[in-house]
Amino acid sequence: MGQDRLPTRLTEFDVELHFALTENDVAAINARFRRNRHAGAAIQLIFLRASGHILDHVGTLPRQLLRYVGERLDLPTPTIASLRTLYQRYKTQYEHQIWACEYLGLRSIETGHWAELEAWMRRDATESIMLDELFQHAHYWLYERRILIPAERTLRDLGRSIWSDIERDVLARIEATVMETQLIRADAVLATQEGTSGMSVHEWLKTPPARHSPSTLTETLAKVRFLKELGAHEWTLDSVPIEKQRAYAQRIQARRPVKVRELKASTRTIELICFLRVTLLDLTDALLYQTTRRVSDLVRQAYDRTTVRQARSAIEYRQKLVAIKVLVRDHERPAEERIAEIAGLLGDVTDKPPTSHAASVRKALTDDHLRMRNLLGPLRELQFAGRDAESSLRQLDLIGALHDSGTTELPPDCDGPVSVRWRDLVKGDDRGRALRALEASAIRVNRPGNVGDFGSWL
Repeated sequence: MGQDRLPTRLTEFDVELHFALTENDVAAINARFRRNRHAGAAIQLIFLRASGHILDHVGTLPRQLLRYVGERLDLPTPTIASLRTLYQRYKTQYEHQIWACEYLGLRSIETGHWAELEAWMRRDATESIMLDELFQHAHYWLYERRILIPAERTLRDLGRSIWSDIERDVLARIEATVMETQLIRADAVLATQEGTSGMSVHEWLKTPPARHSPSTLTETLAKVRFLKELGAHEWTLDSVPIEKQRAYAQRIQARRPVKVRELKASTRTIELICFLRVTLLDLTDALLYQTTRRVSDLVRQAYDRTTVRQARSAIEYRQKLVAIKVLVRDHERPAEERIAEIAGLLGDVTDKPPTSHAASVRKALTDDHLRMRNLLGPLRELQFAGRDAESSLRQLDLIGALHDSGTTELPPDCDGPVSVRWRDLVKGDDRGRALRALEASAIRVNRPGNVGDFGSWL
């Protein structure tokens, strides 16, 4: 669409799909032109229908298309040389183009059309992610209204003017949102060296997360903290479509740091701020995913440990039954001695009913408090928000307040907003274990995979 010449090669499938001649087309050509001019008129027609643009250049025509035109018109396969000879007389080419436009119902662009096109392109430019995409959309707009696509240079001049206005608007929005001190610092720090990786900050930020591991989670969290220190989480650019922000970010991401310094100040500002903002969004998503996987790993490991422990308990229980059976059948020893030994075997058997497998997993998570607690930092820094009555968020707030105060035990008068499943552990006499149970409950409920499902969001 919008091209002014044919490609050098076309497959048979391309010809049949995009450059087909119908029976009506063939009949109209035969009725309008002499036989020696059929091929030229046919090529003008199928090109105009496919591209919306007249064909002035016949120096490169695909062989497959020439063969197809000859077969459909029952002619010897036309050649480029024969078409050049035919169009040595410009009036002949002009007649073919005028006829093709009239046959397809296409008209030349007028002053009123230019005004409508400019207004539409200005609206579309706010969402288009690149200038070429804007031109392509303009071609479709003209074609749908049966207007001939004008000269490429004229259309590009209009598009560049509109694009410049849009970028000035984006720059103004950035300058209204980002403080000058933040912009100066972000511009200066991008080319500096990151302390631990040995790379520049620019390269460090655009390096994608490595494979799933605790160290990857730590590095992703470090990047999120770095961007928040720059203030990227405070930049409100909702008026700029996210895909447009991402397109600007990809431009600077593809450049080496030294090339970034060579950009015009306004262009560098737009690309830099969009890069930092989009990188923060992407890293936050990555941190959500990595934290979810880490929580799932800990739950799976707790499940496996519980399964092994229960299997071991079942074996020990059977061994005790076998030992009791032997004592019951041993009539040579006094009954009092055997009863005492049986009582010793049953000494660690409690009167409480057996706990479920899920309850045992919750206990295992509570006992794995060091690794569970390490996940609370990323969860708190993700800055969840939600309804005031959301219990999961009140859990995080309570735990955060206890950690900030240095408390290692859950106060006796504070059970915390927990679900029924965790209540026995949180209300236990061991208040240090109660705090660890509250932490495990908060991580399970607030794991990133649940964002949006429990009245919370980022």
